[in-house]
Amino acid sequence: MPSNQYFAYRSFWPELGTVGKFAAAGVDTVCIFPANTMNSLGEPYCKYPPNWLWFDRYDFSAVDRQIGDLLAVNPQAEFLCMVDLNSPAWLARQLSLFHDGDSDSFTQLTEALCHPEWRKNTFAYLRHFLGHCEKHHAKVIKSYILACGHTDEWLDYTAGAAGPTKAAAYREWRGRHHLPDGHAPAASRLDETSFDGLLHDPQGGRELLDYWRFTNEVVSGAIADFAAETRKLVRREAEIGVFFGYVMDRIGPVTSGHADYERLLKCPDIDFLISPGTYRDREIGGGSGFLTVSGSERLAGKGHLHECDQRTHTYNRDLTEHVRLDTPCWPDTKADIAGMRRELALCVIKQSSLWWFDMWGGFYQEPELLENLAAMKNLWDRLAKQRYEAVEEVALIVDPDSLYYFNQRSPRQGDFTLNARKQLNRLGVPYETYSLNDIPTIPDLARYKLLVFSVPLEITPAKAELLKRYVLNHNRTILWLYAPGLSDGQTLDPGRVKRWAGVEYGTPGLTTTPMDGWLSAYLHAPETLTPAMLKGLAETAGVHLYCQEEQPLYANDKLVAIHTASGGRRQIKLRTAYKRVTELFSGGVAAENTDVFTWDFASPDTALFALEA
Repeated sequence: MPSNQYFAYRSFWPELGTVGKFAAAGVDTVCIFPANTMNSLGEPYCKYPPNWLWFDRYDFSAVDRQIGDLLAVNPQAEFLCMVDLNSPAWLARQLSLFHDGDSDSFTQLTEALCHPEWRKNTFAYLRHFLGHCEKHHAKVIKSYILACGHTDEWLDYTAGAAGPTKAAAYREWRGRHHLPDGHAPAASRLDETSFDGLLHDPQGGRELLDYWRFTNEVVSGAIADFAAETRKLVRREAEIGVFFGYVMDRIGPVTSGHADYERLLKCPDIDFLISPGTYRDREIGGGSGFLTVSGSERLAGKGHLHECDQRTHTYNRDLTEHVRLDTPCWPDTKADIAGMRRELALCVIKQSSLWWFDMWGGFYQEPELLENLAAMKNLWDRLAKQRYEAVEEVALIVDPDSLYYFNQRSPRQGDFTLNARKQLNRLGVPYETYSLNDIPTIPDLARYKLLVFSVPLEITPAKAELLKRYVLNHNRTILWLYAPGLSDGQTLDPGRVKRWAGVEYGTPGLTTTPMDGWLSAYLHAPETLTPAMLKGLAETAGVHLYCQEEQPLYANDKLVAIHTASGGRRQIKLRTAYKRVTELFSGGVAAENTDVFTWDFASPDTALFALEA
């Protein structure tokens, strides 16, 4: 794992007053973004002037001033430095005028990444920017975060369209992969489906599967290239991060370019991945969670940085006198505190870094929130570096290869993984997420008694052997969603589903079938999955249920956290008896010498319990 765990502040704007308040609360780590580009609203990301002025013209005095202004407020500050690799407006215009293809990487990421002139100039900027920062600010910069694409999160918004440069790159890609010569499919064909109005068939639509894989490899390959160049130019102790791997929460992760996340998990030059908290379950009472496959990140030795961009009720809605944002937010001060504590508890238990994203300011102004922040930072300092043992007995398994089969604009496919994760958040037990390909390397795999396979469409002979060796015949329960094994990598055949599900494809409702040494559960309509269904399967599998209520719970061997919107008395049953159970936000002793205790929750509330053996 990376050596650093960050507890940091981030804002698009300087917000020097808030940086000072965070410093008073003990927060000395700040994310900076010396940007050259506009956001999705057409406004400058950065209040400081651009530093990339023309093809070979740079003025890094604005970077120096940004860092100097923050150090003047907090002389102890250290920085996570985002590197803006997106196209300044002048570069996008110049390259589009004089070269084939769109080169505005913010809106047309894969087009720009296929553009040789864009890459040449952007790599030159990267070298000059890093050279300046390493020469003048190495003592205060702890990591560099490579940012590009829509919202600087490496999201591709071309919707699959291919201009001349990208089309030529696709033909070259086919040649490298020893595939027959072929052209990028027309935009009108990208939504074609051959099965259930939802899926591409590898027999009749192989070119669509190939093309979507190409676009995702373009993104992951470019990130790996930029990371390798960065690694050459910065100190070994300076870490490299990137926003990537958003497959747990997005409709159309393949269209976004994030499906080839396994490549970056293997990339030696990347230390940590970043993602915001889930957008689909972030309201008070929701379970939050990472957009990435966190268990696979851990197996790969990568750190995670969780972005808490959930809006408090005081967030600044006015970017300018003309531009106003009204987006969902937590409703009041009590909810803000409960929500912040939920995000802290999630990160401490999962051993993730965390930053509080103040966007355009106003999130953290109330004295109550700042007092809460100081108390949370105190807990973070005590807990973050401790060694914890995982206790999950439930895992959600994602197959990135199967993601390519879906019509990416169909809202149905978005319901599948999103709903599975949302319902698991209410199971009352901790769970982990993994890639199917990582199953052989999961430590203590026998601990997992319930495995939920999120739409494992493609089960090739190699994957079938993997499942037979590591998953089946181990006296566990397996929940298959939609159509396990529908594809063998060559054709689609509903008849294959019964081998895994125990019943025919399309069988309505939740069915369970005893197999040879394991129990197969099948749900054809993943959008109908409920916590009650999962609780029944978990009980059958012998999973330890910490509580009967349908509410978020995180746990390891030393900590348990529960979040609730409604409050009230709750009973929590621990895995074993502990000498003392202490609620850390209040300091109250919840129980002694027992494995069962009760706690009175406020409405709303988050409690974090330390388990003392």
